[in-house]
Amino acid sequence: MKSPAYHLRPNKAADRFALLDAIRRLPLLGDGSLNQYTYISLGGPYLEDFRLMHEFYPDIRMISIESFNEVFKRQKFNRPFRNLKLINDSLSSFINQYDPIDDNDKSIFWLDYTNLDYRCFQDFGALLETVSEASMIKITLRADPKDYRDPKNNELKIGKAEKFRKQFGHIMPNASDDPPERPENLAFLLQKMLQITSQQILPPISSITFIPVSSFYYNDGTWMFTLTGIVQQVAKKKQVENSFKGWEFANLKWDRPMKISVPVLSTKERLHLQPYLPTTSKSPGSWLNKRLGYEIEDNSERTEEALKQYALFHRYSPYFMRVVP
Repeated sequence: MKSPAYHLRPNKAADRFALLDAIRRLPLLGDGSLNQYTYISLGGPYLEDFRLMHEFYPDIRMISIESFNEVFKRQKFNRPFRNLKLINDSLSSFINQYDPIDDNDKSIFWLDYTNLDYRCFQDFGALLETVSEASMIKITLRADPKDYRDPKNNELKIGKAEKFRKQFGHIMPNASDDPPERPENLAFLLQKMLQITSQQILPPISSITFIPVSSFYYNDGTWMFTLTGIVQQVAKKKQVENSFKGWEFANLKWDRPMKISVPVLSTKERLHLQPYLPTTSKSPGSWLNKRLGYEIEDNSERTEEALKQYALFHRYSPYFMRVVP
């Protein structure tokens, strides 16, 4: 199986660093320690997120799930440290068998899908019923409007729209709606569908709830949407909100997802802008554009939008360098 080079995707890298930042707040929900947590994800052949997780949080136990045998072999070869447990199984099968030992056996799941299928929502729902309190679930879904539209004229493909409604109708706010034309609207619809799924599994009468903490959409060749939240007692919802209150990427009220679109800057440009960051300017894109002195996009509006994104995500923006062996 050919695997995408996720480690070379700058917007996904920013999303990954945002998760690391969110995890830093988890001790505020419990005993102040991360050693009760296990990070479980789909590492892919390069296991990039596990490398970073181990660098930032070496106390967290880690499990990578992989269903393809050849990719699993690559993982065993590329395994960056011994205490990363590799499991050759499907994610759905692993979730169905997952059983925390006790309330202190907390988890951080990243359901990092590359597609959009009802099974993704089923896996998400199954985890809501299973994980211990104060556990974190992150889910990433394909959110590309081109999947439902003719690339020549952008007209809706009727058959694709009907299939979408048939597959997801009972978790959509309006079962008769077509897939949205714009990626930000499709991402918001997927977020609402996850909200409905969480409320079906954990209804208002339940003592447990799913609390969103962040959501993003981005494009590294394909539009993707990602949501992160905490499973916690309803009585402790305020504690979760206080833990993430003030975080620049917090989305605690199911508001619209934030866009990640990190501009490509040279090392010299990044070093030039570094002294001006972070900025308290109400127009950070315009402020940085003046400091830079020229446009990096095809007009001033797009340049300011790109630099506004850089102001937001500069701490999460990765460096990609060529190394000659």
